[in-house]
Amino acid sequence: MGFYCIIRVDAFKNNTYDFSINLSIEDIMSSKIFNYILQKLKENKETARRLTFELLESEAVKDFKKVDRFIGEIRRYGVKVAIDDFGSGYSNFSYVTKINTDYIKIDGSLIADIDVDEASLIVVETIVSFAKKLGLKTIAEYVHSSVVLDKVKELGIDYSQGFYIDEPSLHMKI
Repeated sequence: MGFYCIIRVDAFKNNTYDFSINLSIEDIMSSKIFNYILQKLKENKETARRLTFELLESEAVKDFKKVDRFIGEIRRYGVKVAIDDFGSGYSNFSYVTKINTDYIKIDGSLIADIDVDEASLIVVETIVSFAKKLGLKTIAEYVHSSVVLDKVKELGIDYSQGFYIDEPSLHMKI
C-alpha cells in the first residue's frame, strides 16, 4: 500500500500541503521498499519535510531495531511519524515507548462514541494523558458530529479528522 503511494511523492512538489502516506510494518521490514523510500526522500528533500508516514499495523512488530533504524533514516529528511489507529490491533502503550513517533492517531472506534460511551471516554482520556506526558501530539480519527468534536476539544486532543470537519478529497491528480 505505502509503496505505491511513495512513488508519487513528487506530485506534492508544487504545493505547500502537508501530506501523509500509510506504511505497513511489512513495508518497513522489506529492504527493497526501505531503500526505495530513502531514495525517493533523497530526490525530494523539500517535499519530504511536509511528509508524515503513518505506521499501520497488520502484525506485531518483531524487530523494533529495524523500525527504529527506518525512523532514524527518514527523520534525516524532516519526515514525521504517526502511529495510526492507536487503541486497536497490536498498538499499545509499550509500542509507543519503543517507536520514536510524533503523533498518535487515536482509532476511530474509540472516538466515534466518546460522547455516549464511558469506557471509550476513559480509554481516550488515558491515551491523551499518556501522549502529553511523552510530548506527543494526538489526532482524533472519525470525528463525525459537533458533539464528538466538542468532546475531542475538551479532552485536549491536538488535531481532528473526520466527516464532520470535511470529507476526504484529493486536491490534485496523483
